[in-house]
Amino acid sequence: MNECALLGQGLCLDNILSIEDPGNRDGCYEPYVFLAQRFRDYGYALHTRDIIKSLPVFEIHMDVNVHTSNVPAFLLLLETPAIQPTNSDVPSRYRKVFTWDDTRVDGNRFIKINFPNPLAIPDVDGFRSRDHFCCLIAGNKAVTQYDSRELYSERVKAIRWFEKNAPQDFDLYGMGWEFPPLKMGVSGKIIKRLWQYLARLISLRPFPSYRGRVDHKYRVLARTRFSICYENVRDMSGYITEKIFDCFFAGCIPVYWGASNVDSHIPADCFIDRRKFRDTKQVYEFLKSISEEDFIGYQKRIAAFLESSKAYPFSSEYFAETIVSTIVQDLGG
Repeated sequence: MNECALLGQGLCLDNILSIEDPGNRDGCYEPYVFLAQRFRDYGYALHTRDIIKSLPVFEIHMDVNVHTSNVPAFLLLLETPAIQPTNSDVPSRYRKVFTWDDTRVDGNRFIKINFPNPLAIPDVDGFRSRDHFCCLIAGNKAVTQYDSRELYSERVKAIRWFEKNAPQDFDLYGMGWEFPPLKMGVSGKIIKRLWQYLARLISLRPFPSYRGRVDHKYRVLARTRFSICYENVRDMSGYITEKIFDCFFAGCIPVYWGASNVDSHIPADCFIDRRKFRDTKQVYEFLKSISEEDFIGYQKRIAAFLESSKAYPFSSEYFAETIVSTIVQDLGG
């Protein structure tokens, strides 16, 4: 069995290859389990750097990696340069680049790939089991460097509006909201450490709507009618992450803001397009006007989309098969 390496920050073999691992929240490891299994079908054992002791047959890098070796290298480019600045330039040493970026895809060196998901069909249950109106699930983060397209600050604006104007209809979940909004750059990191120190001395509650972290987003979304679903960055062609699908799988209707061409990949009548509203107040008024019949209509259209061939490119199976078949063919297999 030939060994190949998957290089990515924070990855370890035990986690990636075990769906039962506690870290496998909402099935997030499934695409990499499929990836390893599909490579094994071709005689390649996929490992992470912590396991491999000798030179691998080839490497797959998650994000541009400064590490160089004499083996063929492939790039899995899932994060935007706004979040991971090293991804702005792709070195020529990468033989194939798998990317969400529709503007780069050429079918030759740059291969289209989506953020993968364990696809599931939601129940069409209307309002019956949804005793929460709207939520936002995300981490309290900031971009590493200024980018006018970042949406971290827009999430904070939405949170603040709900806390001031409709606190009874909103719940905030995720990591880091026990601190004030984070700032970008080195100064932001310093301020974060200061808040972490102060939290040991005084009680902080900068976000009254904060309900804590969640182990499984599905459990929250399945009880909620609507979710503020903003990507980290807007107006990037093809940048559609798991966020909107997390909502879909739970039958929760997303208020989506992100990819400039989202409706080229997902039917526009499956979500509420934030770009069509002036501000959060308008969004809220629209959400309050949606009847249960209208809500069920959204749920039915979401279910139909997830059952269709158009959703398959967002699946774990497609993700694994595209990467494996492309690399094996490139290596002459």
